[in-house]
Amino acid sequence: MTANNKPRLVLVHGAWVGPWEFDPLVSVLRERGWAVDALSLPSVGATGGIDEDAAVITAALDASPEPVVLIGHSYGGIPVTVAGDHPKVERIVYVAAFALDEGESASGSMTGGVLPEWWGIADGMVSMGRSREERVAMIAADLPPEAAPVAEQLADLFRPHSMRTLTDPVTRVAWRNKPSTYVLTERDGVLPPAFQQSLAVRVTDDIIPIPHGHAPFQEDPAGFADLLERIALSAPVATPTTGANS
Repeated sequence: MTANNKPRLVLVHGAWVGPWEFDPLVSVLRERGWAVDALSLPSVGATGGIDEDAAVITAALDASPEPVVLIGHSYGGIPVTVAGDHPKVERIVYVAAFALDEGESASGSMTGGVLPEWWGIADGMVSMGRSREERVAMIAADLPPEAAPVAEQLADLFRPHSMRTLTDPVTRVAWRNKPSTYVLTERDGVLPPAFQQSLAVRVTDDIIPIPHGHAPFQEDPAGFADLLERIALSAPVATPTTGANS
């Protein structure tokens, strides 16, 4: 811990987006005195693999002067799982995230390897939605009704994502060795809550359901900051479940 008893928070974004998805949350946390890094994954807008994303996380962990709470959102849970078994990491936090086991992939775990119809695939990359209209509709479906107009703005920020990262298997599994927390988003229109639950129960007993969509840190930045603070400072250490150790 740092002198003020706060670890560094390292945030890892999901597919198609960037560290900008955390901007409102980062502002709140920094105002409260937290050291925060929001990383940029090279798999967005390029065709690299999971290991390239994991290498960015490892570099940030190596450079951190403090212990780290490592937070992965959605796809970000995959490189976090690969890179998270690092001496600086005190806890992993999965937020509506893919907490996969060795040999599993994002597409395989959700659809049995059948590529989703809504993937727009070209040049080794995947777009969210086969058209802008489809992307807007998908984003809006996950937002509260009053925030639906924001979907138009967000749709133009989304970029193609490396297909390899969504189809290649995980090769290293940090949650077997690190205390972990899973934040389960109960109103998620992107990653179904039942699917999140099926992943979370393998990883940890420390599962926190919240009444939000896929990006709770955008719906309620201050409230989500409150939750992260409680996890980082006072949540009981969660030991891996029996299944996680098997």
